[in-house]
Amino acid sequence: MKKNISLVILVLLSLGVFTAVQAQNKKGKGKKKAKTDQVAKDTTAAAPVKPMVNTPAPNDDNLLDSNHLLLDTLIADTTLSNDFTLENSRPVDGFYKQTMLKGAKPFAWPKVNKNNIKFYKRIWRDIDLTDSINRIFATPGETLMQLIMDAIKTNRLIPYADEGFKSQLNYRKVMRIFTDSFISPTLDSVTGEQIGTRTVFNEFNADSVTKMEIKEDIYFDKTRGRVITQIIGLAPVRRLKSSTGEFIAEQHPFWLYFPQCRNLFAAKEVIDPQRDIYNESYDDLFIQRNFKTTIVKESNPADLRIKDKYPSDEVKQKKEAERIEREINNYKLKMWRY
Repeated sequence: MKKNISLVILVLLSLGVFTAVQAQNKKGKGKKKAKTDQVAKDTTAAAPVKPMVNTPAPNDDNLLDSNHLLLDTLIADTTLSNDFTLENSRPVDGFYKQTMLKGAKPFAWPKVNKNNIKFYKRIWRDIDLTDSINRIFATPGETLMQLIMDAIKTNRLIPYADEGFKSQLNYRKVMRIFTDSFISPTLDSVTGEQIGTRTVFNEFNADSVTKMEIKEDIYFDKTRGRVITQIIGLAPVRRLKSSTGEFIAEQHPFWLYFPQCRNLFAAKEVIDPQRDIYNESYDDLFIQRNFKTTIVKESNPADLRIKDKYPSDEVKQKKEAERIEREINNYKLKMWRY
């Protein structure tokens, strides 16, 4: 009898626990549902109500119109607009081309004591500007001759009438020397017969100068223990022709004292990509002797040029120039032999 009562009590307790758990679950579900309903209600209230629009069914005409609208947005506007600012910055010819040598000064030659000089020889050389190696001196539009003439015109260089630099010239006299003239017949406009003559003057063209001559001293400096080659003078060479156009002789219109040219040459940059020459000046080219020359004269008692010794014989003239050049090189090589 006691066992039955205990079993009944245990069953009642189990039913009570189960009922409490079910009630707790229903309460939690009710809170979650209320929260979900509140969120949905807030979202519905926040979202705008869109009116119903009767959208026509798509057809070919509507698609064509939409394609035209798309093309209109892709086509560039070709109409000119005046709403812009003019670019007025200073033009620069190339990105890399800068005046690197503006205001450059030539390096000073070492002072030489005349008591320590053993004079060897004075040489005259021709620089053929038509040679491919020397064409850097005759670049069209930037020739060395044009630079010299502009400097003479602005009194930055002094031309001399002789290679001893004793008699000075001016720009007007230099231009008079360079100006060619020829006699032209004057014809009658009706009959075509010659009725007289007139003198015609040609304008000077710096590009017409195809040769330069340098005068240099070669001596041994005992203080420095080396042979020095120093340019003393520079002169253009002009070919004189007869009225028939035949070559007569060569003329030096003027001479320049090279030390006076160095300030001008040092500030003028030259470029030769084929010879890998950049950021160098005319002064550098002359001092480094970056050019090709031919000996035309050496110091001699009679003051004769090579072509005066061997007139009309170019083979002997060439051999004589090579002999003088060979003597100079041998002198340098044998100097320190004992």
